[in-house]
Amino acid sequence: MKKSLFFTSLVIVFLLALISGTAFAATEGADRAQGVSKAISATYESDTTDVANTKAVAGAKDTADPTDATDTTYAAIATDAESASDAAARLNALGLLRGVGTKADGSPDFALERAPSRAEAVTMVVRLVGMEEAALCGNWALPFTDVPDWAKHYIGYAYSSALVFGVGDETFDGGSAVTPSEYITLILRALGYTSGTDFEWDKAWVLSDVIGITDGRYSSSAAEFRRGDVAEISLNALSARHKDSQETLCSMLIEAGVFTEDAAKNAGVQETAEAAETAGTTIPAHELPLSAEPGRAWTQGVHEFEIKVFDLINQEREKYGYSPLVWDSALADVARAHSADMLRRGFFDHINPDGQRPAERKWAAGITFKFSAESIARGHRSPEEVVNAWMGSPTHRNTILSDMAVSMGVGFHNYYWTVNLTG
Repeated sequence: MKKSLFFTSLVIVFLLALISGTAFAATEGADRAQGVSKAISATYESDTTDVANTKAVAGAKDTADPTDATDTTYAAIATDAESASDAAARLNALGLLRGVGTKADGSPDFALERAPSRAEAVTMVVRLVGMEEAALCGNWALPFTDVPDWAKHYIGYAYSSALVFGVGDETFDGGSAVTPSEYITLILRALGYTSGTDFEWDKAWVLSDVIGITDGRYSSSAAEFRRGDVAEISLNALSARHKDSQETLCSMLIEAGVFTEDAAKNAGVQETAEAAETAGTTIPAHELPLSAEPGRAWTQGVHEFEIKVFDLINQEREKYGYSPLVWDSALADVARAHSADMLRRGFFDHINPDGQRPAERKWAAGITFKFSAESIARGHRSPEEVVNAWMGSPTHRNTILSDMAVSMGVGFHNYYWTVNLTG
């Protein structure tokens, strides 16, 4: 009963965020800002800032190693027809995707090459989170005059719960095409992520690429977004874990009785979801330890990944004869904020969109120093992986092994990593 109530609450909260307002992203504004998606694989940079003294702000110097940074911009690419068809068939087997008709051979026609509409997107996600039965059982009154018959139960369910208001008193605008970022936003919200905090709605692919729902093919410059894309993204979402509960969406649907575990296995979904849970391929919850490690009071409230990176870097320093660094909570706060900012605003750089450099962020936090360095990374799945990547780059290795460094702070946020050093 507790899990069922949780699941129902999740869906209601999701739908509220999903359909409220005059558009899918009404709360974020009507304009869709331009942006680019970033390649997630093994991207890392280092920034070393040498400061003559703590008062000589004008003398601050930031240097970066562009040769080690790989950062590729992707435009949308056509969905592979075979992959999209396979995704559609699996979703159909689970009752999560319907066709628009029937082909001559009797199989469902999923119209995978056609652009999906707003009404179709709402319907797809209502099914994906297991609320289709509730929608179809209701007798809904709608003020909208432009909702097609097939979508009235889905949109009616949302409207009756004060979750949808359309684009006008009598207009829902369900026929307009949904964009990649809009649909990805709906999926991320279904998984417990909050736009404006965990990600930006007009750059939703930045987070979905990190957690494995998408693969770098979507961006604001996407020329086409098809029902085939919807099928692939939706199938991938079944293996993603909810941000808070850490259960996969697939597991939650099984618990809610939407489909059985055998059906999921027959569709090839349950094994993938179980592998994701075992391998930790989706974002872990930022759960803080209940107590500090014995003899290390500073670990109280510090993410285990941050502690591990700190320890691994000190192990590398000791291996090469350098003194271990001490933990600095203020540096960690600055590092954490930068990691979160890179994800939220969809950039990957030492200089943020406001023009602040690493040294300036530290000064703004009241930190004084004569030496400053910053290393950033994204996409690496473990502390070991990210430290190995940094140590494999001469510039980053030199930064980590600097004899000028005294203090360190580590900031982890949804597989965006920042290490701040000062001396």
